[in-house]
Amino acid sequence: MLDAHEKEAWGMDSELLEDFLELAKELSFSRAAEMRSMTQPAFSRRIRALEETVGTALVHRTSRTVRLTPAGKTFQPHAATILRLIADAQAEALAAAGRAELTLNLAATHALSHRFVPGWLMHVAGPAGIGALSMVSDTQQQLAGQMLRGAADFLVCYGSSQMDISGLPSRHYRSHAIGHDLLVPLCARAADGSPLWSLDDTSHDIPWITYGSASGLHHILEAAWKMQPKPRLEPRMSSVLATTNMEMARQGLGVSWLPLSLAGDLLANESLVRAGGHRHDVPVNIVLYRPRARLSPHAESFWQRAITASMQELHA
Repeated sequence: MLDAHEKEAWGMDSELLEDFLELAKELSFSRAAEMRSMTQPAFSRRIRALEETVGTALVHRTSRTVRLTPAGKTFQPHAATILRLIADAQAEALAAAGRAELTLNLAATHALSHRFVPGWLMHVAGPAGIGALSMVSDTQQQLAGQMLRGAADFLVCYGSSQMDISGLPSRHYRSHAIGHDLLVPLCARAADGSPLWSLDDTSHDIPWITYGSASGLHHILEAAWKMQPKPRLEPRMSSVLATTNMEMARQGLGVSWLPLSLAGDLLANESLVRAGGHRHDVPVNIVLYRPRARLSPHAESFWQRAITASMQELHA
């Protein structure tokens, strides 16, 4: 590891980049300073030092808000790339010295991390091809921030054919569809086995369990309903977790559009039933994202395996 004087000789302390990326995620000096384990005044001085090195303001500060300047928005993905290149250089140096550790840093949204991702990983690579796996699960919004900070090699999330909801700029990130799923309107059943609510009943609003705006599923549904009529719905609850919405639907709170890959078992044993016909289903892609910048040899090998596996399934 380089000491502070050696880092200064390179013109920019890489830890300042990590500070900036944390601030870009939190848009709060106090929260970012806490995450970086330092006082807010010390953190503010480090951000100013980075701005002086870059030669322009990266952050616009007021007494109430923090936002990136146009220069800061442009600098953000490059900062993540620089940190990733440093990590890759270290990994390749260790590999050349025979001390390499095969690691894979993967981010996956909550709904996909439960069922899809574990089976997909074993199918694509198996234990030997994965190596030491570090996987984080969170909302799509938070995981996009992880990618922008260079904290993950890959992101697995849902995608819409109508619009890009990833939050990752295409000039710095590339993607590939690795699967498909359906969002199906499900609810609890009545004593006679029928659904408690029917979307085909247009005489009144249907109680609806929604997704919070940090969830990719929220934006997918909104995009779909721009293309087709939205049912009459009355929000009863909002959550960013599909598993929470699934349980509340099972308890009889309302109708929720749930991933079939997640809720399929409950649908099969009739713990949940369809609240409407197939015309209400919303098809979604399962997408794998990565930086356009070169990854470690192990991560690049995994990417190629994932592409090959998806192409084989497409032509099967």
